[in-house]
Amino acid sequence: MDNLDNAKHDHQKNKSDIVNLVKQMFALDKWDDMEYRKELQELVRKDEALVKEVIRIIKQKNNI
Repeated sequence: MDNLDNAKHDHQKNKSDIVNLVKQMFALDKWDDMEYRKELQELVRKDEALVKEVIRIIKQKNNI
């Protein structure tokens, strides 16, 4: 796998982690729990960084 494939894979896994956490928050009625919200915010920040990395790699590959 090249760097782009790795970055895309990491992004997909992180998105799954976000979805699973949100499902867990609803199932356990933990939507107002600050620890869960903090974890969710960290995953969202991580996802933003992963998206930036995917974009950077694509631009690098296309000499943009």
